Amino acid sequence: MNKAICMVAAIVWLAACGSKTDANEKNFGAAISQYLDRKGSLCLGVDAWPADVTEFDLRTQNSSPTGKAERMAALESLGLVRGTDTELQQKSQFGGSPRTERVRRYVLTDAAKPFEQHRTIERSGWDGRTQETRTDLCWGRMRLDKVVKWEGPMKFGDYQAARVTYHYRIEDLAGWVADPRIRKAFPQTAAIMEGAGRKESAHGVKLTSEGWESTLLND
Repeated sequence: MNKAICMVAAIVWLAACGSKTDANEKNFGAAISQYLDRKGSLCLGVDAWPADVTEFDLRTQNSSPTGKAERMAALESLGLVRGTDTELQQKSQFGGSPRTERVRRYVLTDAAKPFEQHRTIERSGWDGRTQETRTDLCWGRMRLDKVVKWEGPMKFGDYQAARVTYHYRIEDLAGWVADPRIRKAFPQTAAIMEGAGRKESAHGVKLTSEGWESTLLND
């Protein structure tokens, strides 16, 4: 009797453990979580500093509520950037004399430091390959809430892939992102927050020797 109970317990234990290559909610959820841990930062998408607002930007501000002028004004109103008026020498495209252009130049303040995210990008030009650092302001982090469903796995020879649909939640939310001025100038922030816990997002996963992982993990 005891031997039979032990055998049943062993079978249940093995079934519970499963394999990391199985197509199931646990493994697909782990793949999505791994991707979001690495690339789930929610940022404004403004990563070139200093940011110059031209007279043209100011003239079109009313007709472009999500333009650079409106965005910088919203960030400045919350103390995240600071603007000063300055003049720039613009080279002529046709070899004429340079012209002077007045701009309002914005830089990040100390209040923005806790929200800064830096990344290095590589560029190719006439002078070879160069690297530059870009700084974005991030206002939260996307995490996996739950796996809703999946399609597949689809098999192509030894290659296997699936399409996973999931809900997300948001953590480490910055208080300033809920300000109406930010929501107006950066409407994508409101859309992402409103979708937390209910919007269905789709993501591709593939089977590797280490188990399932996002198809975009190393992009």
